Amino acid sequence: MTDATVKTIIAAVFLAAGTAAFLTMMGALGRPGAAGDPGKLRKIHRAFGWLYAALFVPLAYFGADFVGEMGDGMSTRGVIHVVLAEALFALLLLKVLVARFFKGFLKSAPALGMALFALTLVIFLITAGFVFLQKVLG
Repeated sequence: MTDATVKTIIAAVFLAAGTAAFLTMMGALGRPGAAGDPGKLRKIHRAFGWLYAALFVPLAYFGADFVGEMGDGMSTRGVIHVVLAEALFALLLLKVLVARFFKGFLKSAPALGMALFALTLVIFLITAGFVFLQKVLG
């Protein structure tokens, strides 16, 4: 299995974990009176959130390896991907810090989660969308 295939599989599971974490918390916070136990949804959100964080590690490793190989010859798309991934890391770290240690800022956690999901989707589509279009149109 090639590195690209492994990265694609991990990235797809990463996106799925982020989507699941996003949707469970949206269900818990955004639909008052809806069916479902908010406490259970928060536990599910936490589990998917930690899976998301754990999957970020190998993706960052593969990304750092790629940046090392490319050096100054990286494409504009690659540079944008790396910069957005760095922003994603900063947002993820901030969300974990808020949720774990700085409880006074918990009101900002949903906005951080929405930003994480949106940024994850953008980063995924920058690469997966580009590759898909290349295969379809090329």
